[in-house]
Amino acid sequence: MIKMKFLACALAAAGATMLLPPSAVAANDSIAKNVILFISDGASWGTWDMASYYQYGELGMQSYDQFDVKLGMTTMPMNTSSRPTYNDTQMISYDPARAWDTTPVAGSYGGWQSYFAGYDYIKRDYTDSAAAGTALATGEKTFNNAIDYNNFGEALPYITQTAKAAGMSTGVVSSVPFSHATPATFGAQNINRNNYGAISYDMIYNQDLDLIMGGGNPLYDSNGNLRSSPNYTYVSSTAWNVLNSSDSPRTLITSKEDFEALAAGTLQVDGPLIGVPEVYDTLQYSRNAGVMGADASTPSGVATIDSVPTLVDMTMGAINYLSQGDNGFFMMVEGGAVDWAAHATNTARIIEEQIDFNLSVDAAVNWVNTYSNWDETLIIVLTDHGNAMPMGPDSDTIAFQPIQNNGQGVLPGVKWHYATHTNENTLFFAHGAGADLFYDHVVGVDDGLRDILAFNDGRYIDNTAPFQVMQAVMAPVPEPEAYAMMLAGLGLVGAFARRRRQG
Repeated sequence: MIKMKFLACALAAAGATMLLPPSAVAANDSIAKNVILFISDGASWGTWDMASYYQYGELGMQSYDQFDVKLGMTTMPMNTSSRPTYNDTQMISYDPARAWDTTPVAGSYGGWQSYFAGYDYIKRDYTDSAAAGTALATGEKTFNNAIDYNNFGEALPYITQTAKAAGMSTGVVSSVPFSHATPATFGAQNINRNNYGAISYDMIYNQDLDLIMGGGNPLYDSNGNLRSSPNYTYVSSTAWNVLNSSDSPRTLITSKEDFEALAAGTLQVDGPLIGVPEVYDTLQYSRNAGVMGADASTPSGVATIDSVPTLVDMTMGAINYLSQGDNGFFMMVEGGAVDWAAHATNTARIIEEQIDFNLSVDAAVNWVNTYSNWDETLIIVLTDHGNAMPMGPDSDTIAFQPIQNNGQGVLPGVKWHYATHTNENTLFFAHGAGADLFYDHVVGVDDGLRDILAFNDGRYIDNTAPFQVMQAVMAPVPEPEAYAMMLAGLGLVGAFARRRRQG
């Protein structure tokens, strides 16, 4: 509740009138009752297209393709240091003219041939997922490695705390370990993203976080098989032992059946919840072809692990759990292994991961259409940064050639130009309650978004804007009557003060 404190009073003709005290200032509901943030981690422009071509044989068929708000979003960090540099100087920028420069160039950068000046430019000065996640979760730029810490080494408040303070239920869902950089920025504060053990412990005890779902199960390997001994890389032994004790601060679920029951609405859980599927790191990306065997129905031709839930199951389970409250919910859902596949320049696996992400967005959109509405729910779909620059097969001679469509169910034509993050202007989608507020945060026009990608009219925002808008739509809106009374009261105070001065 927004609290307003008034210390002045004024005299009216009929007698003394006191301004409303804080508790008397009425408020409507917030602009958005529910806020769902989807992050396809490491999705360059071509990543979205690859999955759509494989799914549908054409573009424009995804749920988010129908969203009202489409903008670019820059992702640069404050600097590329891995530790605080103790200043507030923004060292990294984005220049659209340089990013789309089609001038042929010789040489290479980062071990990859350059081809065009624009390619070289966006390969440099990129963010990591920690700094990008921090910008999304706190609205603050920082150094690479920081989990909700600023460049002075100070912890930052983050959007999950804002949501909880507003009375909302809160949750974080990921297809990679829940202590990994992106989910961590929505549930922890740590100066180093690699402190997985400390982050996992902090998250399970975080009272601002009702639900956690993600990988990192120490008892299983990447193929969903039990290990001979636990691997506590992503979840510390202390945290895991606590979760499996009678003193656990959360109910722990691990089986596919429990995730599916939660998604179906047949499993009810009271109190804080954590779901850690029976797999080590990623839901499916890290599975081994030699272990799993063949399955021609998947893009990679590799059979999937049948003992873990899908990201769709986790998304719907989270929505069912979080929507039980009366005050709405905030949830972040990450397709985290999209980034892992991009680092490996693995076309088939990135399509698998992006499709699972797409289907999760579909499920949330269907939930809004069935059980909520767009006047009370905001869905945001974005990536935290580009990765690996997938483009068309002749993009070494045709600058920024788009992905080649080879038809539904067929791997598209792709040429990769890098194997790590980029400083490209990324794609952003939003729809529902308060989505139009993103237009208030436009920082420029990028002709490449319009003329080369044919994505939108070129307008773009910075990655600090999502926090600003999410914070705004979660805040209570004062009643018009309260505003009128407040303004009238202030007018009386001003008149009384003027008369005192004149006297």
